Amino acid sequence: MGEIGGGKRAWVAPSIKTRDVGGWARASAMAGAIAGAMTLWALWRPLPWLPIPDGALSTHASYWAKLAAHWAAPGIFEEASRRYSTFWEAIGDSGRGQIEWRAACALGMFTAPFALFAKGWLTPQNGLTLLRGGERHEGEDAARALRKKFAKASRENPDHEIAPGIPWPAEMWTRHAFLVGGVGSGKSTVMRPLIKKIVDSGEQALIFDPKSEFTARFPQPSIVAPWDRRSVAWDIAKDMRNLLDMRRFAAAIIGESHDPMWSNASRQLLVGLLAHLNATMGEDWGWADLAKLVALPQEPMLAIMKARHPEAVRAVERASATSTGVLINLSAFCSSIFDLASAWGDAPKDRRISMVEWTEGRSSHKQLILQGHGAYEELTKSYVSAMVGVFAALVNSVEMEDDDSRKVWFLADEFAQMGKLPVRPLFEVGRSRGVRCVVACQDFAQLDELYGEKAVQAMIAMCGVLIIGQTMPGETAESLCRALGSREYERRNVSVSRTGAGESASVSYSREVVPLYSPFELARLGRTRDRKGVKMIVFTHGDAHELVWPLVAYPRRRRPFKPAKWTLRTPQDVVGAQSATEPDATGVALAQEHTDALLAEPGDTADQR
Repeated sequence: MGEIGGGKRAWVAPSIKTRDVGGWARASAMAGAIAGAMTLWALWRPLPWLPIPDGALSTHASYWAKLAAHWAAPGIFEEASRRYSTFWEAIGDSGRGQIEWRAACALGMFTAPFALFAKGWLTPQNGLTLLRGGERHEGEDAARALRKKFAKASRENPDHEIAPGIPWPAEMWTRHAFLVGGVGSGKSTVMRPLIKKIVDSGEQALIFDPKSEFTARFPQPSIVAPWDRRSVAWDIAKDMRNLLDMRRFAAAIIGESHDPMWSNASRQLLVGLLAHLNATMGEDWGWADLAKLVALPQEPMLAIMKARHPEAVRAVERASATSTGVLINLSAFCSSIFDLASAWGDAPKDRRISMVEWTEGRSSHKQLILQGHGAYEELTKSYVSAMVGVFAALVNSVEMEDDDSRKVWFLADEFAQMGKLPVRPLFEVGRSRGVRCVVACQDFAQLDELYGEKAVQAMIAMCGVLIIGQTMPGETAESLCRALGSREYERRNVSVSRTGAGESASVSYSREVVPLYSPFELARLGRTRDRKGVKMIVFTHGDAHELVWPLVAYPRRRRPFKPAKWTLRTPQDVVGAQSATEPDATGVALAQEHTDALLAEPGDTADQR
């Protein structure tokens, strides 16, 4: 309710936020009067540094009331006013000081409630009463609410901050975090400071970097990227310990085909080849050895299957069009194996990494960056899926014991670019094993296409915090608003009627459910007006908190990309591309010079190379 011109009262809609100045003044005055009176009563006695004034407090209070009335209406209490004025002059400076000091303390206590009640009463509020549901916090109120909510847990189990000045307990990180927002919404701005803290702390981490952004800014983690010459190689021989490991690897490398027969047969053959290498060479083999076996013709392939994997014999039992088709599909499905053989076939043992050893914390390469590459999309999905599959399988097995003190980070920017991964065990059972997943995507539709809508909803539900950036209205925005939930309000409805006899009003109450956010509200997130930060929603424990992350420039510490030799045109390629006549020596020399320039740049340190 508010006032309009002429003093006429206007009924304000309950949804409009107003300041209750009258309520603030009344409540403050009442509380101040009580506080002032009690203060004056408590001080109206002999004090070590101040004697008690002449006369009882009740007598003085009576005269003060009459003086106030005389000041408001000069015609009343004239005699009492003259009498007290005479008394006031007679007691001198010392007597007046005794009363004035006590009155000043009482006045201070009287005015204190006006300041204390100001925020609660003068903050614009609507006329809706929240019955149940989440709350929305913005600005400093959001930061204060989060700090208060996790104060005790952060003291008992401190961990990295989720935002500047916002402590985040370890138990919340193990419940994982999911970031979603459109292009430029600030997802990387949230992840960069977290990754820096993890890297500086030397904690175990597996980081997917599709844009080589983290590669350039954090030089400590080892790079895993077949197309980068600084990469460590995946030691596949150490991770293929049994047939179950081999089947999982084959499923990651060979995706589903339109006709399942071809992909299933190819997987069986690949498992047999892995079993053969394991039986004949132990752990002393690599990608080049596997690539040679994948290219075998029907007869030697059949011999290997009979000896090592009889269940795959029927796929190549006879030299027929079907077996030829199976072998052709095997080579096609395993194209990434040939690429990895070119990249990692001659990697020395000290530049190899076993994902089994890494997951168990026994690897010297504690932090890994799995690079993505848009030009090598299929290769990215193949090797990333296979490596993460080993990690996820161990986390979901009895081999990895529960350990609250363990820290294993799985961080993925542009999560959808990793392809379909067996990551659900990381979200389901990773908490007790110390695994902390922090993944980001632009749109739920990207993940729905890979995992299915129900699986994506399950992953989001298993996360302890959902961080939302600017999202344009659409299906994803609507899904996010549904995930944020709603709240139930009670509304006070006032009906005013005017008749010849005057004005009458009736009051009724109704309840309604309102979404916590609407899709259009998510579009206002993102860059702040001063362009110095990004605003995002931190949704946890049913409440939404709008926080601002400052834009911090992290310097590049190494080159984001160093092409591996196998990705370049070598001098032999140049010769082969020429005619059958005498090779052009000048062209070969120029090609060699270009290749050397790409592979070794002046001023690079050993770590940067």
